[in-house]
Amino acid sequence: MNIISGCTNSDSANYDPDATIDDGSCALVIETPIFPDQNGITSTYPNPFNPITTIRYDLPEQSHVNIVIYDMLGREVTHLVNATLEAGYRSIQWNSTNSFGKPVSAGVYIYRIQAGKFMQARKMVLLK
Repeated sequence: MNIISGCTNSDSANYDPDATIDDGSCALVIETPIFPDQNGITSTYPNPFNPITTIRYDLPEQSHVNIVIYDMLGREVTHLVNATLEAGYRSIQWNSTNSFGKPVSAGVYIYRIQAGKFMQARKMVLLK
């Protein structure tokens, strides 16, 4: 994240015409990068959840992405993503159903993301 200060006074070294405020005062511009600089997944939200949770993940470059949910015995529950995706900040929801659309039981589940050479897994808890 870059923080740039700007004033509407054209004599100022920090003058930025895009940072103007109608009353003529200074403004603070915060620039957020469009693309992440590394792969990653964040904790699901909410966690614990019932019945829906959101998985957020970052792709710094176009990659083939797989996101799979497993139960604690290592059995695949469902495949959420299996596609080539563009770079960016992304998210997907899981509605606590298996690959046949049937609700799964309460318990601990593992979600795993693989994007190119990157792979990471985390736990989430479904409460009922």
